[in-house]
Amino acid sequence: MVVLENERLKVTIAKKGAELQSVFHKAEQFDYIWQGAEGFWSKQSPNLFPIVGRLIDNKHIKDGQIYEMNQHGFARDNDFELVEQTAESASFVLVENDETLARYPYAFQLKLTYTLKENAVTVLFEVENRSDETMPYSLGGHPAFNVPLNGEGRFEDYELHFNNNTLTDFEYHEMNPAPYVSGIKRPLTAVKEGKLKVDRELFGAGLIIDGQDGALQKASLVSNQTEHSVTIFMNDFPYLCVWTEEGVEAPFLCVEPFHGMADQHGEIGELANKRGIQLLEAGQKNGHSYQMVFDYQSEVQLTNKEGESSLHHVSEAGLDHLRQQLIDQTQAEFEINGTTYLKADLTHVAMENWTISFDSK
Repeated sequence: MVVLENERLKVTIAKKGAELQSVFHKAEQFDYIWQGAEGFWSKQSPNLFPIVGRLIDNKHIKDGQIYEMNQHGFARDNDFELVEQTAESASFVLVENDETLARYPYAFQLKLTYTLKENAVTVLFEVENRSDETMPYSLGGHPAFNVPLNGEGRFEDYELHFNNNTLTDFEYHEMNPAPYVSGIKRPLTAVKEGKLKVDRELFGAGLIIDGQDGALQKASLVSNQTEHSVTIFMNDFPYLCVWTEEGVEAPFLCVEPFHGMADQHGEIGELANKRGIQLLEAGQKNGHSYQMVFDYQSEVQLTNKEGESSLHHVSEAGLDHLRQQLIDQTQAEFEINGTTYLKADLTHVAMENWTISFDSK
């Protein structure tokens, strides 16, 4: 195992699949990452490459030849080579071999770099096409988080908050018949005011939320029963899949940035024609990253009538409560981190993607 560590977190990564195994909160002695249990899904955070989701009959065609490849590809099942490590970063590499070429007839290098900084882990995928033709690929993260976090609250107490609740209109890619997509996008009406309740039935087949050409920037797993949270920053990933194990009361939730998705139901096809596929020219490289922030805090700026500003840091759970206090016309005051403020003293309050102004008379 490879260990990255700072004063807040201890991060453990396996060489097999370059898979994140643990993000451990040192002060409170708990793990954010699902550790597996008998009778449940056993993985922690597999890396998906060179496909995301299921192929029709687990097969694809290239130059008239049929190749077999299992769901989510083979990267998660292969040993990566550790090529670089510091106290707070580690890089792993996988290149083609006889086994991968039998499933995916391209020469490639996949480099995965984990970087730990304060309370955040950044995952960088670097894909190099080492073949002499255009290479189609998809990739994704599949991190599973303990729900409840630190044992606080129940599974049903948790929500996903999108872009600090400022993004409200969502579509999802219909799975029909699961595990394949139908090719149809539908409104995700379960999102209310930028919030989506954690729902086993809704997530059991995998809910693929469309990123709306970059409009979906982050998703936060939060509950009013805890100050702990996990926030996924999407960066350039266009889809977000939310999944928990179907048919059981599994105490985890996967929040997964995807570049790609399962085949559309129908005939066996070519990878190059899949929805969300990336096409990389011979000899070229692509980079994709996402970030997980543990106990993310937003900056909230208060400005008074004298033009003086003060900066405060508020947890993801506290941010929604603060917003409700501010827009409640019956409340003359509000509270941040245990301190009470009068609305009458302020001209405006600004936070990420959201501002409210008050009467400045």
